[in-house]
Amino acid sequence: MPGLIHADHRERLVPHSHAYAETLRDIYGYDKMHPLTRDEIRARVGSEAYHGGVFDAGGGHLHPLNYALGLARAARDAGVRIFERSRVDWVTETDPVRIGAGKARIRARHLIWAANGYLGEMDRRIAAQVMPINNYIVATEPLGALADKLIPGREAVADSKFVINYFRLSADGRMLFGGGESYGYRFPADIAAKARRPMLEIFPELAEVKIDHAWGGTLGITRSRMPHFEWIAPNILTAGGYSGHGVAMATLGGKLAAEAIGGTAGRFDLMASVPTPRFPGGAALRWPMLVLAMIWFSLRDRL
Repeated sequence: MPGLIHADHRERLVPHSHAYAETLRDIYGYDKMHPLTRDEIRARVGSEAYHGGVFDAGGGHLHPLNYALGLARAARDAGVRIFERSRVDWVTETDPVRIGAGKARIRARHLIWAANGYLGEMDRRIAAQVMPINNYIVATEPLGALADKLIPGREAVADSKFVINYFRLSADGRMLFGGGESYGYRFPADIAAKARRPMLEIFPELAEVKIDHAWGGTLGITRSRMPHFEWIAPNILTAGGYSGHGVAMATLGGKLAAEAIGGTAGRFDLMASVPTPRFPGGAALRWPMLVLAMIWFSLRDRL
């Protein structure tokens, strides 16, 4: 579905958002991003939480699971063999690469680390630059006429908080709301409560609405929030660290990695030339350092 809204949760942020839209128009020729005043954004998002922002008519949103399943079917039809839930236990960086996965022993001409937030400790060089962070989503019961009061244009919305809120309506009128974070690989016991709290800060009228579904997943983030592309060895490369933009960026990452192992590495190498700062202390200390940083930025969100 078309339409994306960036919503500023503080008035002081609005001039920057408007200047960004003007820069895209004047310098890059992108004329589909439009500034929103306080009244304009509250006409599009039925919440008192936002002071302005921008509307991107050239962006859109989709059903990410259906998209992933479609990609899997296309890969399978092209001859790819997919082995789900096959845990990699070890890798030997030889030529060919040797991989142990349970009882399986695999030899491959190339290896692509494409695990994003699910890499674990399989390669501590990558782990020093890409950190796992968990995010959570709830789906309410169908809202009926209330849906048209909350997002009448059916755009997808993401706000300016560092611990970001993002939300849209489903095809059957449910509020899909993402919010709340945790670090490492442990999920909270009550995911619904974790995401419900920020949802009610934005839409208090949903307090009595039933939550039908709640789930979470692990992202890969970098310090710069730019994706991390790198040649680990002549026949091993990685693409990840999409920092919450994986639906679009992971598709591009896969395409560039395929080009690289096919012998046309120019576009992959261009992305790999963008530096990815290491987390202070590398893989060993990234978790406590990030937690401290996230606490600090979450406090700034309240100012």
